[in-house]
Amino acid sequence: MTVEEERLRRLLTAQSAEVPSGEDRLMKLHRRITRQRRVRAAGVAAAVLVASTATSVGLVARQPVDSTPSPLASTSSASPAPTATPGPAPTPAGELLPEYLRGHHRVLAREVVLPGQSTVTLTFTPDATDFRLGINCDDRLRAGAVPGRSDHLIQVTVGRKVVGTGDCGSSLLPGPALVDAGMSGHYVQWSELGIRAGKPVTIVVRIGKPLATDNADARPGAATHLAGTMAVGVYTPVPFEQFPMPPRPPELVDLDAVAESATGNPGVPFPTELGAVDARTAASPNGSYRLDLAMPLQLNIYVCAVAPGRIRVLVDGKEVERRAFYDWSGECGTGSALASEYDLPPRFKVPVRTGKRVTVTVVADSFAVAGWQVGFAPGLD
Repeated sequence: MTVEEERLRRLLTAQSAEVPSGEDRLMKLHRRITRQRRVRAAGVAAAVLVASTATSVGLVARQPVDSTPSPLASTSSASPAPTATPGPAPTPAGELLPEYLRGHHRVLAREVVLPGQSTVTLTFTPDATDFRLGINCDDRLRAGAVPGRSDHLIQVTVGRKVVGTGDCGSSLLPGPALVDAGMSGHYVQWSELGIRAGKPVTIVVRIGKPLATDNADARPGAATHLAGTMAVGVYTPVPFEQFPMPPRPPELVDLDAVAESATGNPGVPFPTELGAVDARTAASPNGSYRLDLAMPLQLNIYVCAVAPGRIRVLVDGKEVERRAFYDWSGECGTGSALASEYDLPPRFKVPVRTGKRVTVTVVADSFAVAGWQVGFAPGLD
């Protein structure tokens, strides 16, 4: 059994009451597979996300779109004089973390300035468990996040559980990272960490020099060599129709150039082995588009867009992937559909055996331009 199959087995135990009843569990599974792929490709980006401020308290309540977010704040500590020399004045958290980010609204933001602190604690009361955590670092910290030899490690914990680790350069997407409890593949939902709506939660993050120990994951050590600002925010979802989309730029980003990043492997072309739908060759950027293909054991789905809009993918009428794009910067996402003989319960699969013909439907809406494409390729053998 592969590592990915073992991870999928673990997902079967996630039966939280907080999962929206209207959301297909198959879609949830595919999003977890996607998140795990991003973790493997990016060095576990999400763990960085919970870094908040040292001993800060805030209320995370669902607010109207035009409401004023909680005031930004920074903290400092009375730790011994560091050995690193601070650079220019730190960038405010409000500049590192935008008020609106990928379908979410910032309701709380804090920052920590290194090297004055290495441990950050954030205590807040979530109004719901669908919040996400965002993080962004200034250029000084990001410069040290070199793949394979980063000069820092960030460890995130909820209670005594280590949610994951990462660094300031882990995110595959431009700008701040934005993740939920599945940030490193260890957990699926916030409820697995004991988080409940209306109950205070404390999240702790440590940043420092990566220290490796025998038979244990790396952990952060001293942070005296670091200098920079890390901003952390709590975001709540905003309905797509209410999200303030940015204006169209004079020139669109090249869709083909963006699509080259779909697999996470530089130089690998956009996957279309089993077919593709490209809005640039369609009669309209919005509508329903169909193609027939032979179902593999795992059907990988690649979705890229350079404009705001939404895309759904269905296999023989069952939704297996859903994506929303909120700006014009260009972004790709991946998902999967599993054949019926895959070793998982039926709710995680489409009712079709490998090799049988299926109808794949791509539904696009809210696009103002023909700026998206969806590709299909076989996954697991």
